[in-house]
Amino acid sequence: MPTSAEGHISPFGRRPMLVFWETTKACLLACRHCRATAQREPLPGELDTAEGEALLREIRAFDAPPPVVIFTGGDLLMRPDIDHLLRYARDLGLHTAAAPAATPLLTREALKRLADAGVHSISLSLDAPDETHDAIRGVSGTFQRTLEAAREALSVGLQVQVNTVVMRSTLETLPDIAALMLREGIPVWEVFYLIVTGRALLDDALSPKEQYGVAQFLLQASRYDLLVRTVEAPFLRRALLEEERGEEATPLAQRLTDRLGQLAGDPPHGVRIGRRGTLDGDGIIFVGYDGTVFPGGFLPVALGNVRTDSLSSVYREHSLLQAIRARALGGACGTCEYRAVCGGSRARAYAATGDALASDPACPYAAAD
Repeated sequence: MPTSAEGHISPFGRRPMLVFWETTKACLLACRHCRATAQREPLPGELDTAEGEALLREIRAFDAPPPVVIFTGGDLLMRPDIDHLLRYARDLGLHTAAAPAATPLLTREALKRLADAGVHSISLSLDAPDETHDAIRGVSGTFQRTLEAAREALSVGLQVQVNTVVMRSTLETLPDIAALMLREGIPVWEVFYLIVTGRALLDDALSPKEQYGVAQFLLQASRYDLLVRTVEAPFLRRALLEEERGEEATPLAQRLTDRLGQLAGDPPHGVRIGRRGTLDGDGIIFVGYDGTVFPGGFLPVALGNVRTDSLSSVYREHSLLQAIRARALGGACGTCEYRAVCGGSRARAYAATGDALASDPACPYAAAD
């Protein structure tokens, strides 16, 4: 029977930290691991401009300070009204970020428009430092276009975050991406642990031991001038606490760490990873292209729809989200001493078992349960 973490009170019970809005499914890329199964044309039922404005007003109505709104897709630049919606969010007093795709639409002029509309940062995907990236993204030249876009974004005053997907084909080049970011002055690295959904293939996934080894490596990468975050890998914080207790690095973690040292020299800092993060439904909420509300972008459990339901009520009152925030989890995740700071990936648990409250199979401890 699932049990809640003793004394666990989520700091995100009243308001999420981040609201992701999938503004459109349309995108010119065809990434093989894409959550959105993006396509070249928008799907029928996309929230229109007035509905988008209403959504932004709802987000603004959350308890102060309001959540950060991440405009994503597909590719948000495929929406003809995106400049208006971003300015509308700015005028409401919302803090916004954007996740454009690296297509010919991502010009210097487009980046300048994003900055002028109040966007403070953009995220760009760099999965591997060579043609492997282009193969993953499905379009030749995407790596170079992304790197040029990052440079242009920095030049117009946008903060840049690099997103990297951890999977079989990118594993050994993770240190190379980190070193590239350091050379380019890109300060934020968000590392996505693969969820087998959308176009993602089971063969791309790593073993639990490998997943944990990457987490151990990311602790060491945070010792450089990088703000390191993970998506669907909350066990990063378990790795942090266990390193503090003296746990040794796995051979994979040591190999990746040594490679980064060869490329970037000795790290100037100690490990810099926060002890508290978010989970799907616990600090994060996701609004799909048609207004459907989900706990997160990789957890396809519909909770309601902003066309008919209050976003704040869904976030605060839905039983699944309350269970996630209480850590009322099953299996090893439900009894783990680290469940309050970790909690496992709810999206991966759902993808593997059909139960969003089950154990995360990427954690070696849960996998052995």
